[in-house]
Amino acid sequence: MRPRSIEGLVLLALILTNVVIKLLWIGATELAHDEPFTVYWSQRPVAELWAMLATENNPPLWFFLIKGWSAITPFTAEWLRVPSALFSALTVWPLYLLARRADGARTAVLAALLFTLNNHHLGFAHEVRAYALFALLSTTGMWSLWRWKGSGRSGWVQAWPLVVIDILLVYTHFFGWLAVGLQLLCLLLPEFRPIRSGMLRVFGITVAAYLPYAAVFLGRLNESVSQGTWLTPPTPEEVYNMIWRWSNAPVLAVAFLVIILAAVFRSRPLDAIHRFVLIWTFVPLFGMFLVSYLVPVFLDRYLIYAAPGFALLVALSTMRLGLPKRYGVVLSGVIVAGMAVTFRPSKDTGRHPSQVVAQVDALCDGSCSIEIVPRWYWLNYIAARNIDALRNDLSHVLGTGEQFQVNDSARTSWTDPDPDNLIVVDAGVAELGMDRSWRAEYAASHPQVDSVEADHKVRVYRFRR
Repeated sequence: MRPRSIEGLVLLALILTNVVIKLLWIGATELAHDEPFTVYWSQRPVAELWAMLATENNPPLWFFLIKGWSAITPFTAEWLRVPSALFSALTVWPLYLLARRADGARTAVLAALLFTLNNHHLGFAHEVRAYALFALLSTTGMWSLWRWKGSGRSGWVQAWPLVVIDILLVYTHFFGWLAVGLQLLCLLLPEFRPIRSGMLRVFGITVAAYLPYAAVFLGRLNESVSQGTWLTPPTPEEVYNMIWRWSNAPVLAVAFLVIILAAVFRSRPLDAIHRFVLIWTFVPLFGMFLVSYLVPVFLDRYLIYAAPGFALLVALSTMRLGLPKRYGVVLSGVIVAGMAVTFRPSKDTGRHPSQVVAQVDALCDGSCSIEIVPRWYWLNYIAARNIDALRNDLSHVLGTGEQFQVNDSARTSWTDPDPDNLIVVDAGVAELGMDRSWRAEYAASHPQVDSVEADHKVRVYRFRR
């Protein structure tokens, strides 16, 4: 069998392995956190969805994708997560091709396995959110940029794939513009000089294609800069914690950093792919860390576009240590074994809205009024009780004509406005820095108070007269 045929089979095996892993445990966790939000709004009429997007931190592409997908598949958490699982599995494809073209098959296989056995990527593969698609598009964009550089041409034939990718990127997530900016930053490397003018045209077309959504983007950007985000400025330790997430375990994080540093010192002067991957990994990591002291944005999901670069950097650095081939294979095997041993495909996320529902039912005792703070947790609660209800108009609990926000502490009563038995679900109000005066207010009129922690950082209170 020809070497190229063997490599094709290896790539196919890697993709299929990813598909199996990411589909096999797709229902291991409950639909929770931001997932019900995505599902609910994907089911709303287009006009209503479009109005909501004016106050949302994500562009429309993912909502419309889930709208179309849910129309042809069973309406269950597992089926709603299938697009994320498949997008995550397919990310190994451009990652492998980039590594293979730049540094050979051994680097490509190791990078692909590091990606495959990473808990961080698996988590996003099991979310009804846009992050798995964001990772796929950003990785494909970096692969397309590298392949274009290798062609030595700046014509339209080489540019159009990147045009499509970048337009999809910026309509998938606002931080897609950071992924596009990363591509532009790579143009500073002298090896990319032949395609600089062509890449600037790609950028211009991407901007033009985004103009219909520019007002929403600029409005959300202005609000984040002027009012801040729901995040807080990170501590220096968070940089290491991010690398830990990309490495599965602290011991592997330290080992990978040692390998990366050793390869940098041994390989000087660094060649094009080495500098390219260092930029891909560390410019977003440190850049977003520093920016977060002005506008906090340092979060693992917002850095998903840099995480595949880290897998490639570790693989590339392992090959650049200059070890004899036998020892290099052994080291690669140890690295893969370390990732496999620390891989947790069925890891519990700690979010169990069904437990909250069960606790409410136990305390309600047949007749009660239910209130939930903050309001966004209503969707978690309703999805856990009956996911089909996310297809209904829920403005009566979310606030008619209003877009609920994480910092919105307004309460919404579902039944009797003056009940004898009042249940309040507190979904982490204290951690969000929100007003908790309602506790004293209700205790004054309903002096018998019981409470229990039904889920992580979620307490259920019962106030009785």
